[in-house]
Amino acid sequence: MNLNRSLHRFVLIAAVLCLAALASSAWATLQPDEILLITNKNSPDSQKLAQTYCQLRGVPTTQMVALDLPNAEEMAFSTYETEVVAPVRQFLDDHHLRTKVKCLLTFYGVPFRIRAKQNTTAEDEELIDLRKEEEGIVGQIQQTVTDLENQAAGIDQLFRPGAGDTLAALLARSQAAMSAIASASATMSNKSEGVQQVNRVIKAMGILDGIIELDARMGPSEGKDPNASDKQRQLRMEMHQRALEARAQMAHFQAERWDPEARSELRQIARDNAGLVGTLRVLEAQINYLTTDATASATDNELALLWWDYYPRQHWLTNPLNVDFTESPPPTLMVMRLDGPDPGAVHRIMQTSVDVEKAGLKGIVAIDARGISAVDDKGNPNAFGEFDQTLRNLAYLIRVKTNLKIRLDDQDLVFPPHSVKNVALYCGWYSVSHYIPGCDFNPGAVGYHIASFEMVTLHTPSSYWVRGLITDGVVATLGSVAEPYLAAFPKPDEFFPLLLTGKLTLAEVYWKTTPMTSWMISFIGDPLYRPYLHNPPLKVEDLPPRLRKAFHEQGSATISGSIDSSHTGY
Repeated sequence: MNLNRSLHRFVLIAAVLCLAALASSAWATLQPDEILLITNKNSPDSQKLAQTYCQLRGVPTTQMVALDLPNAEEMAFSTYETEVVAPVRQFLDDHHLRTKVKCLLTFYGVPFRIRAKQNTTAEDEELIDLRKEEEGIVGQIQQTVTDLENQAAGIDQLFRPGAGDTLAALLARSQAAMSAIASASATMSNKSEGVQQVNRVIKAMGILDGIIELDARMGPSEGKDPNASDKQRQLRMEMHQRALEARAQMAHFQAERWDPEARSELRQIARDNAGLVGTLRVLEAQINYLTTDATASATDNELALLWWDYYPRQHWLTNPLNVDFTESPPPTLMVMRLDGPDPGAVHRIMQTSVDVEKAGLKGIVAIDARGISAVDDKGNPNAFGEFDQTLRNLAYLIRVKTNLKIRLDDQDLVFPPHSVKNVALYCGWYSVSHYIPGCDFNPGAVGYHIASFEMVTLHTPSSYWVRGLITDGVVATLGSVAEPYLAAFPKPDEFFPLLLTGKLTLAEVYWKTTPMTSWMISFIGDPLYRPYLHNPPLKVEDLPPRLRKAFHEQGSATISGSIDSSHTGY
């Protein structure tokens, strides 16, 4: 990699300074003005229902965006990118809502499933070229690191090259070699030779890191170093300005990941300013974006990552809003849906949720486990049994800590038709794609059924569980638009206990317990619904310690989804 003369001067000053230097609050419940309503402008019912929700819940009517989408249950990957992500981002920015809105609410008429990505011929050719360039850059990084290690070994007899060829391992090896060279050079009796050794390190730093990373390492105060000359300070200021401009350009083009010209511009800016390592990260991000395997998803689950620019779209990602997520979360939104077999069902969900919340949800808890042991005959963990145990855990907690009546069935078969009356909360599983109306639900009931494919369709007659539960009166439920795998479902002994405290809205309960984003599950229900707002059956102190974390803010994060983020897979 060749550096022009001015870039070499920038790198020289940055490297010298770097070598010379070689560090919760109470949870705020979701409010109506923190919600953005998303409708389909091609569905009159979609917009009418959103207007009704504004009236019922006090969401500002200005916080409603109508998208140009197919009036269908499914949309293309490209449609989601250009007709959902782009206009929703634009709307939030234009209305100064980027940092205010915490929850997106999609309505009847907005497609709830995204088809797997299908590349154009040009995109397939681009992917081939990206992989070739990636291979070449990896080779250059490996060679640069090897050269540094050879240099270190030549002047420090105790130095030993590192191991590993992942990017993280290569970066660690380069840092170890640079530190060894810096230490050895400082003690050389031949000062001229020491300067030559440091200059070789400076060149390697420029090749690997580029000015963006070097500028970030130096920080804002380094340009004021009293020991630096006026010329050095001027060069530092010029370097900082160039880095700022490059970052801004990269952010602009990252935000248009679906545009091939934007992807090309981003690569060129990275080559010019981000060094081999930064360029490799850009290439990896774009390769991931253009890889089509396992890229189908539920619209709402994908939309949680609205502010993320590049991120792997294959399979799933860990939900940063989950109570067990320990890092400072990247900008992730709660997303809920108001949908159903027909507009009348959606209206009933909204009105009933508001009405029941005032009086409080009444009725029993119906839990339909399957009697599967958490371990097999040899004492090994059984994944199905472990999940079944969460249902029994829920039953135990409710019996010990509340006065609620409970019906637990721990046999393999689901509840027989209409065998459980007066039901407020329900959770059970299996009987795939074959709804059995085992419960008679009270108004405002909340319940979900763990099985695959139960939201493949919602608006056409079917025997899927989501449609059946809504038709029979449940106002809040979830389902998968394709095979989600068992690990994708919220655990019953997490979801329902949080709901029973009455302190969190439905949206918060779901997003603090659902494990995955960019995957297959959608939740239908009023995001503000709190069925146990008055006289909650559980206190926060009744919960297991790890669930109590749900009532504290997670670490704050800057709103950005850039490739530099540690939360985008790099």
